[in-house]
Amino acid sequence: MADIAWIRKHGKTAKGKNEYLSYLEHSTKLPPKQAILAQCYQCLGCYADGKVDCEIPDCPLYPYMPYRKGVEKVKRERSEKQIEHVRRLALLRSGAHKTMSRSK
Repeated sequence: MADIAWIRKHGKTAKGKNEYLSYLEHSTKLPPKQAILAQCYQCLGCYADGKVDCEIPDCPLYPYMPYRKGVEKVKRERSEKQIEHVRRLALLRSGAHKTMSRSK
């Protein structure tokens, strides 16, 4: 069993550390995403060599590896309806809607 104190002191701060410690300390069942992060953290020896790609494409969890190379992050675009909603919320929060309704 892994030494929890050693991981707290020497384990790199990386994705999966908190999940792995939670599993070790409480033996709780983790949701799938957290379990994958914890497994990658454990498999790579607490990222002792740094936050790098494990380069093990045969691993069934490799597609979910948090530091995998060549992963493009997709930026979501907002629709006009969402943009208008955000504008209205900003007006409501600022109190500007009160002054706008009085000036009409």
